[in-house]
Amino acid sequence: MRPLAVAAGLLLADAAIAQPALDNFDALRASAEITNQLARRDVDRAAQAAAALMEGPTTAKMKDVFQLVRGLGQGQYADLVYARDYGRTEKDIIYKIDFEKAFLFVRFLYHVDHGAWRLIHINLKAENEEPFPKEWTHIYPR
Repeated sequence: MRPLAVAAGLLLADAAIAQPALDNFDALRASAEITNQLARRDVDRAAQAAAALMEGPTTAKMKDVFQLVRGLGQGQYADLVYARDYGRTEKDIIYKIDFEKAFLFVRFLYHVDHGAWRLIHINLKAENEEPFPKEWTHIYPR
């Protein structure tokens, strides 16, 4: 019975390592990695990175979401345009990618779930005008 308990303890330790720890998680770095892969139109790697941070979607579902970048031409650059920390439990980050045909805004929402950071939502919005998509009124100063 004791070897089983040790094995279960090792499995739990491995699961804890796979999840982004509360103190060590850098949402800006994780978001920048996915954004840069999208700017290079590397849909496969971007989908893998995003799915690893999320709890529900599979890599295949994320690939479907990211297919939008294939029709926008070459990526010129990516910039961080918005970042907000909502205390210790939520982060909202937006990157802008300048493609040949349009700007792509990529919004990442992170939240603490069961003691670990999770990417709970990714929103892609293509616009031909700056600075932000019109629907994202939480960004605009009042």
